[in-house]
Amino acid sequence: MANYTGVTNNFENVTTLKEMLAVPNANTGGYAYVGLMIMMQVIILISLLPFGFEAAILGSAFIALIASLFLAYLELISFSWLMFFMAQILIMIIYITWQKRNN
Repeated sequence: MANYTGVTNNFENVTTLKEMLAVPNANTGGYAYVGLMIMMQVIILISLLPFGFEAAILGSAFIALIASLFLAYLELISFSWLMFFMAQILIMIIYITWQKRNN
């Protein structure tokens, strides 16, 4: 067996599933799952665009909010990142209400 020096093994002291899920955050400064949620939201947004832009943003932000809630309870992302998705939902609700008032 070759002896590798200077190579970091991030899985060396992992004993539980929660520790294994935390390894990507250790390498990215805590932004691995935040990036994953934003990428997931963009993919869902693009797939829901045939239903309209407002519905696509509301739907994708809601799904990302629910998925982020599970990650926040696992302590993989901060609860403050949930406010990013909640803010998208609230801004879209305000926008839709404002548009309907003008019509």
